[in-house]
Amino acid sequence: MLERLEEIRENIFRYLEARIELFTLESRGKIEEGVVVAVHSIVLALLGTMTVIFLFSLLAAYLNEVTNSKYLGFLIVAAFFLLLSIIWIAAKDFFKSKIREAAYSALKKSQEKKLEEKSDAVEQLMAQTRSSMSNSANS
Repeated sequence: MLERLEEIRENIFRYLEARIELFTLESRGKIEEGVVVAVHSIVLALLGTMTVIFLFSLLAAYLNEVTNSKYLGFLIVAAFFLLLSIIWIAAKDFFKSKIREAAYSALKKSQEKKLEEKSDAVEQLMAQTRSSMSNSANS
């Protein structure tokens, strides 16, 4: 009986150690993933911004050529962006709600996935503990 209690205590300590290690690995993984995603997103945003700037500069130069003017193409492109800015400002609540919905949806999916992974890990540890306890009881 005393040996059985000792085994149960050891299994509980192993379980706690495994949970602590799992938490440490998950935390490290989350930080690493966050840094990688942030750096990738920043580089992608910079490259995308540069591409868009050059494409609209090219469009402005083309419009200059079509209108036989030095500045009219740039004025048309600037007016387009001014119109977009006015629309964005006027409909800011709409855009905020859409951005918020997308962010909450992504966050919810991420949390559900992590919760599922955690419950799977706990189930595996519980199964291992049960099997080791039944093996020790049979011995």
